[in-house]
Amino acid sequence: MDKDEFFMRRAIELAKKARNKTCPNPLVGAVIVKDGKIIGEGYHKRAGLPHAEVEAINSVGDKSLLKGATIYVNLEPCNHYGRTPPCSLAIIQSGISRVVIAMRDVNQKARGGIERLKEAGIDVRVGVLEDEAKRLNEVFIENITKNKPFFIMKAAMLLNGCITVKGGVSQWITSQKARRFSHRLRGTNSAVLVGINTVIMDDPLLTCRIKGYRQPKRVVLDMNMKIPISARMFSEYADNIYIITSKNSDEAKKRVLESMGVNIVECSVSNGEFDPIDLSEKLLKNDICSCVVEGGSRTHGYFLKNGLYNKAYLFYAPKISGSYGAFNVAGFEAPKSLDGVSSLKDAKCRKVGDDLLIEGYF
Repeated sequence: MDKDEFFMRRAIELAKKARNKTCPNPLVGAVIVKDGKIIGEGYHKRAGLPHAEVEAINSVGDKSLLKGATIYVNLEPCNHYGRTPPCSLAIIQSGISRVVIAMRDVNQKARGGIERLKEAGIDVRVGVLEDEAKRLNEVFIENITKNKPFFIMKAAMLLNGCITVKGGVSQWITSQKARRFSHRLRGTNSAVLVGINTVIMDDPLLTCRIKGYRQPKRVVLDMNMKIPISARMFSEYADNIYIITSKNSDEAKKRVLESMGVNIVECSVSNGEFDPIDLSEKLLKNDICSCVVEGGSRTHGYFLKNGLYNKAYLFYAPKISGSYGAFNVAGFEAPKSLDGVSSLKDAKCRKVGDDLLIEGYF
């Protein structure tokens, strides 16, 4: 392995420690090396705190060691004044003579660090483990380049694609291990989202019930404010619930829910459904950078037909039934040819408990 790749891999591992804690900022780790030995490390722990490069520089007790050292960072050092000063300037002032970077910053406001470092006479190498760095910050890249959250389709179904049996009953299709996986998925993303019919039929809490994981924001698409005030989800963490509704829905119920601490977000409606661009922007403005969509059928259909999904986790229980009267995973008009279907790339299949999990990118 190339020595630059070796130390960059360590920087990426450090960055992962802050997963789901830096939104809307990227995940960044930094490693400082002198004479083949690591003398300093750091990572960006949370939005508003010092960036990874500064953390790494501050971790070096003897600052004279920085002269002639190399710093490895998985994202281009920022070059602007935000909540913190530019990391490019901190590197220049430290005496570090070489910078190895995995990928350029996609944020136009922050980029330019590479050029500034080169102008200061620092040796810069870019592109080490670039693909790994992009995958690490896939959420941040989607937020910046598409102005939308990173949407994840999560569904549990029978082998024939049904997510319920007759009458809409869906609990429990998959095994306990699969359900635990789903809770970890909730706890490692900004939010979990369902449609109003799921709330009415299943009355879910939508919380993460694994110790050590933080609670996701809970989002309900409810155009006409049908959600019952008695819904179980209101019994805890009401301030992290976001009801997406239309401007013309029940004003009295909106006020009652707001008095309970619930967030009401009005979204534009087009052709009888939420405008996907407005919905994406509203979620992102509420610091929902990544969102696990758990259905039901109509909700998955909405996200699929509008091309909003980025990734999928599809659980298949080793069970099959008749489909008449049940709900399919994607509730929208079927295409007339296979040219109109959504495809997954980099798809992987593995067993989780008794179930099969297919994971891939749209």
